[in-house]
Amino acid sequence: MHRVWFASTLVVAFFASNLFAADPPIDLAPGQRLVGKLGVGPAAENSGIVRSRNHDNVFWMHNDSGDEPRIYAVRRDGSVYPSERYPDTPGTLIGGAINCDWEDIAVMQDGLLVVADLGNNSNARRDLVLYLLDEPEPTAGRTTFRKKLFVRYPEQTTYPAPEHDFNYDCESVFTLGENIYLLTKHRSDTATRVYRLNDFTEGKTHELELLERFELGGQAVAADALPDGTRLVVATYDTLWLFDVRDADHPLAHPISRLPFKGDNVEAVAFDGPDRVLFADEATALLYEADVADFVPYGER
Repeated sequence: MHRVWFASTLVVAFFASNLFAADPPIDLAPGQRLVGKLGVGPAAENSGIVRSRNHDNVFWMHNDSGDEPRIYAVRRDGSVYPSERYPDTPGTLIGGAINCDWEDIAVMQDGLLVVADLGNNSNARRDLVLYLLDEPEPTAGRTTFRKKLFVRYPEQTTYPAPEHDFNYDCESVFTLGENIYLLTKHRSDTATRVYRLNDFTEGKTHELELLERFELGGQAVAADALPDGTRLVVATYDTLWLFDVRDADHPLAHPISRLPFKGDNVEAVAFDGPDRVLFADEATALLYEADVADFVPYGER
């Protein structure tokens, strides 16, 4: 009996060790550090993160299309705050909202959260929308939005856009002062265009204001600005860009440094104070960090 038990134990240990050994090694770039793995909820397909301005150690996240209209309060180690009313269902459901293709989340100067339903892979959507909502308590099970703002790109005249201008997807949203900014994700080139929204009147479709174009060398998939508006971080699929914001009309005019990183599908980035950023991979649910001091000055390799 003891021999059978011992043999069985060896078999279980063998398969367990091989299971963990089968996990691919985590390959990190210089300056990139692993924080942890996201908990149930944002681990599904995270595509946005922003630091709370009302609560310590709270970052708000959401998933891409396929999830309910739900945001998740996450600690900086990736663990998720449980819902007080619905302990078996993490996150805060936003009543009345629809998650068609949520791609980023931001926070405004007055503390309102901005959830961006702007994903537009087909470049054919006519229902691009921003939800503005009061930040809920981290353990709240339900809330609703304060405003629902429809937007459109003034340059887009056909739906879908023509192949040579397939550039009306947006996965990067940030705020400066009282305004909301959008960065387009291009499929016709490797640049991005910066748009601004400064009118929050409901009941109409807002035409976005085009400000500038910047060559990223990749697709813009996430962005965040410091609360004081002095710095902006933008992510592509392999690089974090840091900008010194000197003019709100041209926020990408002064790139100062970059950090190449390694990941499968990073689509979420946020400042964690002025000297550090967090970024998350939707394919692996891994959460990373990097210090601004480790970014390479722009123009150097």
